[in-house]
Order: sequence, then C-alpha cells, then structure tokens
Amino acid sequence: AEKPSVARALAQVFGNTPGSRQSQSHHSGPAQVFEVENVNFPPLYQQGSGQIMPNNIRNEPHTMIITSVRGHLASQDFGPAYGWTRCPPMALFDAPINTEYSQDMQPLERMLRDLSRRASALILWLDCDREGEAISDEVRTVCIKGNPRLQSQNRIYRAKFSTVLPGEIQRALRSLGRVNEHFVQAVLARSEHDLRVGAAFTRFQTLRLQKKFDGFTDSGVISYGPCQFPTLGFVVERWARIETFVPEDFWTIEMSIRLNGDGSVNISDQNGNSNNNQQSRPIKLTWKRGRLHDRAMTMALCDACQEAGEAVVTSLTGRPKNKWRPIPLATVELQKRASKYLRIGSEELMQKAEELYQQGFISYPRTETEKFRPEFNHHTLIQSFQAVAGEFGDYANRLLSSNNFQNPRAGQNDDNAHPPITPAKAVDPQTIADPTQRKIYTLVVKHYLACCSRDAVGRETEITLRIASEEFAAKGLMILEKNWLDIYQPWEKWYTGQGELPRARIGSRIVPTSLSVSAGQTSPPQLISEVELIALMDRNGIGTDATIAQHITTIMDRNYAEKDGNQRFHPTKLGIALVEGYNSMGYQLNKPDLRREMESECNAVAAGRKTRDQILGPVLSKMLECFKIVNAEVHKLDEAVARHFNKLGSDSSQYRVLQANFTRCGSCNGMTVLKQRTAGGSNRGRGGDSGGSKLLQCAPCSKSFLMPRYNREVRPGVSPNNQQEPLICPICQFQVVDCVKDDGGSYFVCPQCFSDPPEEHGGDSTDFPCSKCTHQTCSLATGTRGGDIEIFSCPFCASSGNSSGKVCLKRSQNGYRLSCSNGGPNSCQYIIWLPKAAREIIIDDSTGSCNRCSNPNRLVRQLKFIWKPGSVPPHYDRELCTCVLCDEQLKNDMDIRIPALNQVNYRRTGNSAGGRGNQSSSRGNQGSNSWSSSNNSSGRPGRGRGRGGRGSTSWGASSADGRGGGGRGGGSVQCFRCGGPHYANACPNR
Repeated sequence: AEKPSVARALAQVFGNTPGSRQSQSHHSGPAQVFEVENVNFPPLYQQGSGQIMPNNIRNEPHTMIITSVRGHLASQDFGPAYGWTRCPPMALFDAPINTEYSQDMQPLERMLRDLSRRASALILWLDCDREGEAISDEVRTVCIKGNPRLQSQNRIYRAKFSTVLPGEIQRALRSLGRVNEHFVQAVLARSEHDLRVGAAFTRFQTLRLQKKFDGFTDSGVISYGPCQFPTLGFVVERWARIETFVPEDFWTIEMSIRLNGDGSVNISDQNGNSNNNQQSRPIKLTWKRGRLHDRAMTMALCDACQEAGEAVVTSLTGRPKNKWRPIPLATVELQKRASKYLRIGSEELMQKAEELYQQGFISYPRTETEKFRPEFNHHTLIQSFQAVAGEFGDYANRLLSSNNFQNPRAGQNDDNAHPPITPAKAVDPQTIADPTQRKIYTLVVKHYLACCSRDAVGRETEITLRIASEEFAAKGLMILEKNWLDIYQPWEKWYTGQGELPRARIGSRIVPTSLSVSAGQTSPPQLISEVELIALMDRNGIGTDATIAQHITTIMDRNYAEKDGNQRFHPTKLGIALVEGYNSMGYQLNKPDLRREMESECNAVAAGRKTRDQILGPVLSKMLECFKIVNAEVHKLDEAVARHFNKLGSDSSQYRVLQANFTRCGSCNGMTVLKQRTAGGSNRGRGGDSGGSKLLQCAPCSKSFLMPRYNREVRPGVSPNNQQEPLICPICQFQVVDCVKDDGGSYFVCPQCFSDPPEEHGGDSTDFPCSKCTHQTCSLATGTRGGDIEIFSCPFCASSGNSSGKVCLKRSQNGYRLSCSNGGPNSCQYIIWLPKAAREIIIDDSTGSCNRCSNPNRLVRQLKFIWKPGSVPPHYDRELCTCVLCDEQLKNDMDIRIPALNQVNYRRTGNSAGGRGNQSSSRGNQGSNSWSSSNNSSGRPGRGRGRGGRGSTSWGASSADGRGGGGRGGGSVQCFRCGGPHYANACPNR
C-alpha cells in the first residue's frame, strides 16, 4: 500500500474475511508487516484483465503479506559531476539523471526485496492515480530485483479501489489488473522535464542574485518551478492590475418605486406622499445605460426624466427558473468550496481529507471524476444516513420519501480511476474529534446529499419602465421549492433580485418614488483569492488535482507570496521582481502557455497517443532556447530586482571592514576595501567563513564584488617573482584575489570576472575562478573551451556501477588532459594526457561526434587540436578535428596512451627519452621539438614518476625511429595487484 494506514486497513479487511486467520504482525523494520492466511478470492492466474470475475468462479485461499511504502520510493537527481559549482546550469538540459534511493528509503527498499523473495505474486495497492501508477512501478522494480520470477511468470497485479471499506476491497480482489504503463511514462516525462528545467533556472537565478544583491547570500535557494512560476504569475498579475489602476469618476441615474402589501404599485408624488396607507417596500430599478463618465450629460438626462413625471410600463415578463443542484465533487471543486465556505487552505484541506480517507470516512480525495457510474448504489448510502441524528438523518428520510431523490447530474471530467468524492460511511460529524476534519466531512456529506436532490424551483419576473428617453429595469425572484438548498445551508443561497415584483399591466403609468443622479468612482479589483487562483490553475492546466495545493504552498514557502486572513494572496517584493525581470526579456515565464503545452503532451502520453521520448525532445528544446535568451539578457533581471532590493554591499551597517586598500579596482584604478557581512550572516560552520560572506567594495565606483565562500583566507594576488607587483586580470584590469582553502590549497579569482563571468572566455552562471578562464595570454587562466562538455562517459566509473562519471577536457600548467569529473587523489584515476604540441584544444558544436566510437547508448565527441607552428609532422594541418580514442595515427605520432581497466600504470624509475614525467609535483621538462631532416637532437629526460618528458624529435627522412628514443623505453612496469615487475594480466597471484 502507499501509506501505513491503508496497509492496516487492508490487513483488517483481509482478517475479517470468512475463514481467514491473521498469523502475525510485526514492526521491527522500516514499515509494519501484516500476514493473514486463508484469504479467499478468485485465483490469480485467471486475473489481470481488470474485469470483475463472475460469481461462479471458485475462490481459492491465499496467504497475504501486507506492508506499505511512504510515497515515492526512489528519487531522480543529477550525479556528483553535475553539482552546483561543477557544471553550468545549461548542461542540466541533457545531463544524465540517476535514480537512487535516499538514505531513509534504503531500509524500506531492502525490506521489500527480502519480502518479495517469499512471494509467489505481487499485488500493488497504491493509490489509483498517475502518481500511484508511478509509485507502483518503483515498487515493482525493487521487488523484481529480489524475486525475478515475479516478472518472468507475469505475476504482478494492480488493485483498483477508491475506499478501504470491505465491499470495495473485496471487489478489487475480484478485478485485479495490471500497471498502466502509459500513466507511468507520463509521470516520468513530467518529472524529467520539471527536474531539468527547474534545476537549471533555480541555479541560474540563485547564483546570479547572490552575487549582485544584499539579502540573497544567506537566504538559501531562489527556486524556479515550471508550475510554481505560473502560479506566482497569476498572483503578480492581479497585483499589477491593482497597482496600475487609475480610478475614473462616473454618474448614474437611480430610480425607485414602492410596492404595496397586496402587490400593487404604491402611487405617490415625488415628495414621497403616499396614496396608500398599507405597508409598502421599495423596488430599485437599474438604468439600462449603466453609467456615464460625463456628468453634464447625466444631469441633462435626469432633468428630462423628472420633467416627464411618469414612467410607462413597457415590458413585464415572468418565467420559471431553476437553480441547479451541484455536480459530483472532484478535488479541485472541493478545494475551492473549502476555501470559500470553511476558510481552509488547499494544502491543509488535502492533508485532512487524506486523513479522513485513511480512517474510512470519505472516498479517495484526489480525483478528477465528476460523474457516478451507473452501478453506484446511492440508495444504500443515503439509507445509512437515516440512522444519524440531526439534519443529515432528517434530510436522508426526506430524500427517500415523496419521490424527492434524483440521480446526480454528470460533470464533464472522468479520470476513469476514482469515483467522485463521497462519504464512505455515515456518522454524526460531532463524533469526529478533529474540528477541521469535522468541517470537511460535513461539507462532503452535504454536497453529496445535494447532488441526489432535486433542483431548486422559483419564478423570475422582470419589469421595464420607460420615462422620457430612458429605460429602467428590475428583476425579482420568488422561490417555490428550495429542495437541495435546504441541506446546503448556510453556504448556498439563491437571490437574484428584489423578491416579487409589482403586478402591473403593460402601458400603465407609474410615478417614481425617487429619481436622482448618483456619483461614483471605479474601484480596482481585489487581490486574488484562493478560490480564483485554484480555478485559474485548473483552467490553464497548471498542476494536477493532486498537486495544485502543493504549488500554492510552495510560492508561500519560497517567500514569493503571502496569504491574508481573507484567503487572498499578495506577492512579496521578491516574487514581483522575478516576474518583472523575466517579463522584460520577452519570455513571459509566468504565463501558463508553456506549462499548458507540457500538460497536454503528458496527457497524450497517458492516453497512449505519444511516447515519452516523442514529447520530451521538442519541449526541452523550446525551454533550452528560452534559457539561452534569459542568460543573454540577464541584465534585465538585475534591473528588475534592483528596483526592490539593495545592491550588494550598499547597506554599510551589515558589514564590517576587514582590510582597507585591499586590491586595485580595474574601473577607476583606486583601491577596494575587504568587508565581511555581520548582520544576518549565516553560521554554517565551514572554515573561516562562519562569520558571513566577504566582499570587495570600491567606493568611487559604487560597486561591490562577492568573494567565494568557505575559504580560510582571502589575500591580494601578487606576482610570485615580485611580492610588490599585483597580479592583474588582462580581461578587466582588476587585481586578482588569492583564496586560501581550509586544506591549505589556494586558487585565484578576479573580482569582476567572478561577479560577471565573461562568456567569450568560458564564463557561465556558475562560480568562475581563474582556473576556468580560457584567456590565452593569462598565466592563471587554465580553462578550456568546452571544458564542461562530456567527451565520453568514464569507463572506470561505469565498471564500478557509477554512471555519473564523465570525461572532460581540462587544462593546467602541465598542459591539456582528458580526465574524469569524479577524479581526485582518492577517486577515479582515469586520465589521458594530450600532446603539448597543441597550442589550444577545444570542443564546441563544430567538433561533432565520432561515428566509429559512438552508439545509441554512448556518445563520444571529437576534439579540435590547434597546433603550435613547427611542432607537428609535415603531414599534419594547422588544425585537426579527430577522436582520441580511435585515431591510431594521432596516438602513435603523439604518444597518447588510453588507460584501460586492470592495466598497470607506468612508473618511470629511470631516465626516459619519451613521454611526460614529473619533477616532484610538477611535470617533467619538455624537450624542444623541431621538424627537420636531422636526427641527432635529443631531449632532456623527465624525472620521477609519470610519463617521461618528450625529447626533441626529428621527423627527417633518415630518422631511425622518428620518436626521439621511444616513449616506453627505459621504464619498468609494476603489477598493481602484487607490486611485482610484470603486467597484471600475467600476475601469478591473480
């Protein structure tokens, strides 16, 4: 089951089955487990179609083992290689997604695997909606791991039920079906889309605003969600209409007459002197012009009416009018009515309704169905309320007598999974202890009884009077039969006019009791209510019936909007700033169009008309283009947020000065000041930043630059050869900052480039230290163009079951290399050193992929080598675009070695004429390369570990080997298993 309470209810129903016996119940693991023997229902091998088995099918005894999960068992996320600071947000649109079990779910996953080994069949009792189908798929996957026979023998079944009442459970046992694969794929498609788009935009705006404005550094994540943002958009749009509203004066003519007690018109003069002493009541008539914004014209028309003196009856109509009873209750309508009548928020409502369902008081509360199936037994359910004292019992008796019962109306929607929300058992609401549950149960019961009632009946009359050139009208209503309105009190009322209108003939003359001009002013709309917000979300396909409440709660939890006591929403300045910023870029992400399209595509998948892969590609491509535009026009977001928030460092009271005259400003050539945040700083206890974030501030320029967090120390960057000479960034002329980490290592950061990463030098919205910069002349810039793009998946990580490893292009002072994103001293050791003959190695859209090495499950990209003049053989062009894995000529000419599993690493113990070496912590000396006809030059050998330094090589016609003494000569091998002087595949100890 999906919840522990449902598992307990199932165990109780099974245990009460005639002939059954509950053998044990224990709660020693992550979830309670029940075991019931001799539960009789039709044999499983005859089921699976979802059709109800005939009554003549003989039942068989079964032993049922019942347990539960707690919602989704597995979660999807990006691997460690795609952390916040390890890849640009744009890479998340096509990054691999890992399915994993969180730490608190791992015991439950192990328990399900163990229990499945005892089972001969699996029945999934998850909630019968799309999310329930997806959770069923997760449980099925885990159980198949524990017992593969469940899949091979097709012994996995799906139970369909809407309540945990015995009759419903017994019916489900006689109509077992299969998991709806279309529903599963629809949920997976939506989840993948929301994860990719939400994570990309969330990282983008969080990292951007933290570097630009006060108050964001310690406020956590500034999230974006494909449903959350349109929800916020509705709130901000209503607020904007109020803010931009300009009131206008208007004038209207008001007219009234008086009605005597016998229904005749009270004829009186305009001084109010009545000719009838009977009790009378006023009838107000509405001017058919409505109102005018011209006072003089209105006064002139009123004067003409007053001069006419009498009004003539031009029309008097009467017709029967019914107020229709409500349609059956679905989730969205329940949310709207609970907010309107009970002042209960949608999130609290769904929580309490779920509890009522688990206790057996109401049917499943997450449904889109608005029609009952023909076999639904209304009389039996209504009869159960006859025994309940009070208004429920009285009204149930009334419904079942005098032909007052009528079959409920049918709405348009049907999810083919659950019936409408109805009471599951009849109880006195006062016996329900929780007051909120009591109110919700009362609403559900009243709504159901109203659905089974007759329409309210009345008679509506309308009278039209003409005086001078103007017409006035009034409507009246007389209720003849209240019917369903009696049970829906005090929430539903019927009032469309002023009661019964006068009995007058057409052509008769009436002297108005009053006739005057009234002035008024237009008023702005009110803030959006929760009822209106839910209706807009439902109409535009924002979320589902099960998630609408969650999205509304999210915009409040994220501090994007607030809800007042009248259930109306007001956007915060952060919510306003985000919507204004994105709207200014042309892409109105707060509009529901993009989400509506995605939901439509998911519905097509759920219906089997499309596949998951068919819809994800186009939708994600459209969002990727939107994301690129947002990145290119991010300054518009800055401008919008600046209207509501202070720029970084502008509030001096929140910072203390750590060091004046710290580094040189590249804009004014003045000196910056190092400050640290004190007020409201985050104390997360990581290194020297526990007191708050640090920033550099240039007072003449009125600019501040955020420094990287969690460093032990930041200090001015100076030349290693001259401590008095500052290190200057060649891009923006700012002095760089040396950041010392907790472990003693350090890295350089340019304040300006870190704040606004230059795209032309590899910048993106992630942190941008100098090591990521691709500037060609800066000695600190060791980044590569396309360095965050995956060349191919790491084979070492894949062999160990870790699919997150990706091999990327890197550059350091030692040169270019291909290495794993999971690499490190104690991590993945996959590394390919690339030739130093390359002046630059890049990867971009033009390099393409390798047709030979790529396959549907693995993409291998090519690299572009731009060679140094005179450093390569004559048969090489200045540029070469190729695959390092399969280009044998390149590997032979440039001594490129591809690491393989179970292959020994070379350890150069002596001098070697070829390869690269290390001198302590640095690379070996690189010999000079020349491409001449002589062969008498020799390179300086590398020392220490690693690949030897490549000697000076002659590629002349008389060269003996053309490789400067060979790359592998002179080196010894060592087995990684036993340390002996042999290869691992020849190790006697293996």
